[in-house]
Amino acid sequence: MSFPVISAKSRSVKVRLLAAILVTIASSAFGYVREYDTSSVPGQSIPVAWVKDRTVVMQLSLGGSRLLSDGSTSFNQVATAALSIWNQYLAHLQFSWVMNSPVPPAQGDDEMSVEFSTKVFTQDWGSGTLAVTLLSYRSGNMEETDTLFNSKDYNWDSYRGPLWSNGVLDFRRVAIHEFGHTLGLDHPDQANPPQHVVAIMNSRVSDIDTVQQDDINGVHAIYGSGPAYQVIPPGNVLMDISTRGVTSTGDNVLIGGFQVQGSQPATLVVRSLAYTLASYGVTDALNDSVIDVYDSNNNLVASNDDWFTSSDASTIASYHRDPPNSRESAVFVTLNPGNYTCIVQSYSDANQPAQTGVALFEVYDLRASSSRLGNVSTRGPVGLGSDILIGGIVVGGNASKTVVVRALGPTLAQYGTSNVLADPTLELRDGNGNLIEANDDWQQSPEASTIQAEGYSPPDPRESAVQQTLVPGNYTALVRGVNNTTGNALVEVYDLSP
Repeated sequence: MSFPVISAKSRSVKVRLLAAILVTIASSAFGYVREYDTSSVPGQSIPVAWVKDRTVVMQLSLGGSRLLSDGSTSFNQVATAALSIWNQYLAHLQFSWVMNSPVPPAQGDDEMSVEFSTKVFTQDWGSGTLAVTLLSYRSGNMEETDTLFNSKDYNWDSYRGPLWSNGVLDFRRVAIHEFGHTLGLDHPDQANPPQHVVAIMNSRVSDIDTVQQDDINGVHAIYGSGPAYQVIPPGNVLMDISTRGVTSTGDNVLIGGFQVQGSQPATLVVRSLAYTLASYGVTDALNDSVIDVYDSNNNLVASNDDWFTSSDASTIASYHRDPPNSRESAVFVTLNPGNYTCIVQSYSDANQPAQTGVALFEVYDLRASSSRLGNVSTRGPVGLGSDILIGGIVVGGNASKTVVVRALGPTLAQYGTSNVLADPTLELRDGNGNLIEANDDWQQSPEASTIQAEGYSPPDPRESAVQQTLVPGNYTALVRGVNNTTGNALVEVYDLSP
């Protein structure tokens, strides 16, 4: 069955069902069948698949601990085993998963939810239906899948071998089948003409309890080739820069800045994450982000709404920098030395007004030349609780690096920013959350005279700054307002190495 186009982004949804009928399949020379998009282009059928080299993150919400007949301790654990079976045969795609996901299963959120349910979201289960996978795609590019198992009409366990006669169903084999739909495989026995093959992807559950050669041939045909996976060369540089904050409208959007230092162009992945943050427990994540990159002359050099629709999507994924959620934004750019600005804001159109929420701005140096990232900053609103401004840096290589980290507030008013944070405070923490240094007014810092001599002292005495020599690893800078004040602030990281 097919569902109508939904949302302004023209996403189409198809439902795939697994029936509760035991059948015996006779082998033949016919083969696997793929899913097709018949709605995006009138008169055309486009094979459906994920962007090559993507990591498809499954949000597992199948309940807590429970001892099953095969020794598994939860249905979530069985689901990971089913995903791992497929992973063995995927050369240019991989499944990963979030156990006991904090993301509520929902249709249309671009998360790949997996759950037991008494309904197919708002609809009743069809007679004899064990499970459904809803496929959402645009022009043949898979965008979202949701997999639901019928807990209203069936009892579930996990076991091997022939189906049990007591009516208790094997979750593992049904999950393998449904995740085959997630990969873009259809039912061979329901093709036109029907394909009579031994396959777990047939439309009716049987004594087959794992993938067969026909199923393997199918995913090899879809994901057997693609862009080569890339490794980012190590280097004593600021390899990954990120900042998390609230973005809204007008002056209250998240604005990132960075500098390409050196004599050669630098190749970067610049991206924004929003709804993905819900997987990490952020309850007020922005629903849908857009990113724009400008040069120092305010020329737009790159822009993206949904990363998987980009012509560079497979390249981004080949570096393992693909956002987990399809509605996130990312660009692959090669930029000449100079200064650049990125604006992260809510997607909006005539049917969807701009929204407010927490988003993450990130820049990844792919180390394609001797140039490097330097002097990275982000401006955004500083609120209360988790809605503060948070900067993250990754020091690469095997040598220590000296950096200056600053938090500016009052100075921003000189540049036309309204509602500035009157008195920012700054904390620098390591990857384990241990405090390295905290500062309120920069002149109170032990490194104040050094910071001033180097020319990095903040213009206003109420602003914050620290200088530290950091060993390779992950670090976080947290900007808050003194006495729970709020307003716009800027967090900056300066690389002091040559």
